[in-house]
Amino acid sequence: MSTKNSNPENNSIKEWLAVLPSKRIRTLRLVSQITFFLLFNGVIFGFSRTNFPLPVVLPPGAPYATFWGGFSALQYILANGQFPFLVLGVFFLTGSLFGKLTCGWACPIGFWQDFLSMFANLGFVEKLKVSRPTNKELQDIGGFFLWGSVIITGFFGLQRLNGDLTGGEFWTFIPYGVIDPAGTMFVTFFYALIWGVFDLSGNGSLLDNLDLLFFVKSIVLVIFTYVSIKIPRAYCRWICPTGALLGYTSGNSLIAIKRNAAKCVDGCNACEKACPTDVPITEENPDGIENNLCISCGNCVDACPDAMSFGFRF
Repeated sequence: MSTKNSNPENNSIKEWLAVLPSKRIRTLRLVSQITFFLLFNGVIFGFSRTNFPLPVVLPPGAPYATFWGGFSALQYILANGQFPFLVLGVFFLTGSLFGKLTCGWACPIGFWQDFLSMFANLGFVEKLKVSRPTNKELQDIGGFFLWGSVIITGFFGLQRLNGDLTGGEFWTFIPYGVIDPAGTMFVTFFYALIWGVFDLSGNGSLLDNLDLLFFVKSIVLVIFTYVSIKIPRAYCRWICPTGALLGYTSGNSLIAIKRNAAKCVDGCNACEKACPTDVPITEENPDGIENNLCISCGNCVDACPDAMSFGFRF
């Protein structure tokens, strides 16, 4: 009697495809992410560039970007000795109305992390589980980068106002851009190829054309990629200054994900298992999740549509 060997990886893919039709919100979100990715890089399609800031990660210098990344704009304005009224207004309104919806549905770097997390979701690599206390404590890293960049750019802005500094290196205008993995991926590597820094012909040494900063940025990107494969949305959870700034108002947003506690089944936890940022949903306020780890992706709504839903908080 013969037996047929089954491939766990193929089984994982089949299971994922089988449940895809029931993941209505996840499918809509994928369409939204692709649409916004094309829109944010719309110069390649003939769209015009604008200086309007948006609360998503769009690195400065991106060759086809149609908008400014909000956090990059905030740094640049402060570094020039001005107060970023418009940027803060955009972040405040977005967070107050929609929470971190842009993180889950529009941000290019969030889209990239969702792609990377598929390797673990499909069973190709083992997912790394982080404890809830650690998950919460690591959130402070994003605030460190946020306020560190504000202090640095504010300092250089005062110097420029007083006439003690004119011009300056890139990092004096947008300090976080030096280590920003999005900038390395969408800007540094792009121009390195365009300018022939990567000699694909095999002539010459790659080391002759690259400096220490390039290797530092590349190492940061490799670490970011590896961690994002093992831990879904790790950058969004702990590192992203854009998300940290949105988080100050997202916990009280008008539109939020709500839970009908009367329809919850004890011990189910399907909503929490589906959450990419490990929000303790069953411990949250049923009238609207207040945890600023929530990116309003809607995975929990797909997992339990009877008890979970999008709605007005008040």
